[in-house]
Amino acid sequence: MVDSDDDYHRRNAREKFVRERNDYSDRTRQKDYDFDSRRNYQRGDYSNGASLKRSSSARREEHTSIKRSRIDSASDSYDPVIKTAQEEEPQLVMKTFKKFLATQDDSITDEEAIAKYSEYKMEFKRQELIKFFNSHKDEEFRLKYHPDESAKRKAEQKENVHRRLEIFQELQEKGRFNNLHIEFESAVDIIHIMDTLVVKLEGGTDDDVSALLDEVVEDESVTELRKMKSEKPARNFDEVDSSTNAANNATAESRDDGALSESDDDKKSDIGEKNDNRPKKRMVLHKTSSIFLRNVAPSIMIQEIEAVCKRFPGFLRIGLAEPLPERKFYRRGWVTFRRDVNIKEICWNLNNIRIRDTDLGAIVNRDLVRRVRCVNGVTNHKQVAQNDLRQAARLTALCDKKAGLFQKEDEEKSVNEFGMDLIVRSLNPLLKNLTDFLIEEASAEEEELLGITSDYSGDSNGDQKVPFHKDIELLEKLDRIIIYLRIVHSIDFYNHGEYPNEDVMPNRCGMMHVRGVSPSGSQFTSDENGNVLLTQKFITDFTVGFNTRLEINLINETVLTEKDLENLGRKDPDKEVEAFIAANSVELAKDKWLCPLSGKKFKGPEFIRKHLTTKHQEKLDEVRQEAEYFNNFLTDPKRPQSPEARMPVPSVSSTQKEERRERDTYENDRYTSRTASGGSYSERSRNYGSSRYDNRRYDRGGPPRYGDSSVGSRRDPREPIIYKDLDAPEDIF
Repeated sequence: MVDSDDDYHRRNAREKFVRERNDYSDRTRQKDYDFDSRRNYQRGDYSNGASLKRSSSARREEHTSIKRSRIDSASDSYDPVIKTAQEEEPQLVMKTFKKFLATQDDSITDEEAIAKYSEYKMEFKRQELIKFFNSHKDEEFRLKYHPDESAKRKAEQKENVHRRLEIFQELQEKGRFNNLHIEFESAVDIIHIMDTLVVKLEGGTDDDVSALLDEVVEDESVTELRKMKSEKPARNFDEVDSSTNAANNATAESRDDGALSESDDDKKSDIGEKNDNRPKKRMVLHKTSSIFLRNVAPSIMIQEIEAVCKRFPGFLRIGLAEPLPERKFYRRGWVTFRRDVNIKEICWNLNNIRIRDTDLGAIVNRDLVRRVRCVNGVTNHKQVAQNDLRQAARLTALCDKKAGLFQKEDEEKSVNEFGMDLIVRSLNPLLKNLTDFLIEEASAEEEELLGITSDYSGDSNGDQKVPFHKDIELLEKLDRIIIYLRIVHSIDFYNHGEYPNEDVMPNRCGMMHVRGVSPSGSQFTSDENGNVLLTQKFITDFTVGFNTRLEINLINETVLTEKDLENLGRKDPDKEVEAFIAANSVELAKDKWLCPLSGKKFKGPEFIRKHLTTKHQEKLDEVRQEAEYFNNFLTDPKRPQSPEARMPVPSVSSTQKEERRERDTYENDRYTSRTASGGSYSERSRNYGSSRYDNRRYDRGGPPRYGDSSVGSRRDPREPIIYKDLDAPEDIF
């Protein structure tokens, strides 16, 4: 619609109410816009209160959105920009059995089809493992599986275990474990033991350990324990005295570290003698400052990060976690420094450094706030403690065998031994004389004389209630084994967890789970004497669940058989060397052979073999190491591998949306063609007198109307009236 001259002069006259009139004009003219221009309408078309009339195409060209998308804003963060599945190379998908049968002959039998499909799956898995290994063999798991690198790593781990064993034996000889109970009430003693281990591992002396014992322990578990003890008046007074003495000692130490003022310059000779006798401020060995690296790409080696971090003062070590397949094998890392460094400044400088065009995402790592954590107090019950002692002894014997501790020199190494025979043959002194604690006792004769019926077959009634009983001698024997597992093998028994990389972490012995407070009558029931009663079903379920988690996480290990390794494509190093020699022996003509590796020509393949073994022995060694590298990767059942690609299954909702979108497009096109051609009377009357603009519901309220094609796929459910003569022949209509 073209504006008249009067409208043009009226817009340029700057009347008093021009904005209001133009706004009203714009609202009335909105009906003339088509649907597409209405959807691209922007408020930026107004400038300084005046309305500028532009066509819809000009509006779309001149007023493009300059906002940055939400995905682009992720570049401001430290999160890795991980490519989606569409941006990466398409991954092969294993065929289903139905699709596999479609490629086979119709005369195939069921047995042949199952056998061939099994071969296909094994071959597919073999090719995927080889492809994944070749793509990532120069990345992080080279340190874990390469013959040279893995040998160094295993030697370091073995040395750390032996050093921890020496510290454990030293503390045991000094009687540090005599009154130690792995319970929540001994949280302070447990923290002191863990810190003593760290001081010894860092090369500290007995004086450093003595200074450690005088420090005030700051931990949430200790604070909670003090609150619990403050509720008991008998222990309240002693606790206040101990905390007051500790505070006075800390204040005295802080005063001793004060600097001399200028007025004391004349007395330096007298004070110098006192300063020589006064103990100097010791370096804190059991506390560190650390930086957490959120995004370590799989292509970044640990040596590269270590070379960057060594530029900063106080660097100690660096540790990397296992790669995460769900995050494209990105890893997390911890860089440890001394306690007295400015960790925030180091973190700031580290964020300005990129390794292989990748931000590490460095942030300051906080200290552990709760180092002693509780488990259910039912673990103090004798029946549960007997089960725990049996499992702890079994786990100790297994870990000692793996680490080569307390083993006979002529004893054969068998990985599949997990039973009680391993405990009996163990030379660990902690596993001796356990029979007295593992044998169950019962008053069967007394109950028989009194006419009491009890089921000792193991299938007792779940509703049967037994009194809670705490065996102190049994728990002392169990505690010694649990602290041995925690110190020597880095295993948190009550948490069913192992910390294999603990020696490269900021806290070399940071956390431990202990038994909680014994259950009370408010949690369970009590008898007339006030003894807590536990249901047998609860005890059985608790021990079964504990054993299951322990088996899955620590004890059971999947060992691949020779047949499994052959099916997965294990390589023979000698055959790989022969294949390498054959690939470098090319016959050009009769008595004329070429070695592509060196480019020299020889009279026969035997001369090429001699040439390779004498001049290029390092290449043959590389081929042999590559085969061993792949075999080590293949032998590990927990090896990293690409997640299985799955066929995209369209959801029902997405399918319905697509069908609805197609129907809407079809209805709109059909309606537009009818309106353009005028249509018939019945077609126009079917819209109930509404215009083409009223039929589209621009933000109108109310329920949708029948016949409104813009609202989903809802249509008039009534069948159109067809004026057809039923008696007429079918070929007429």
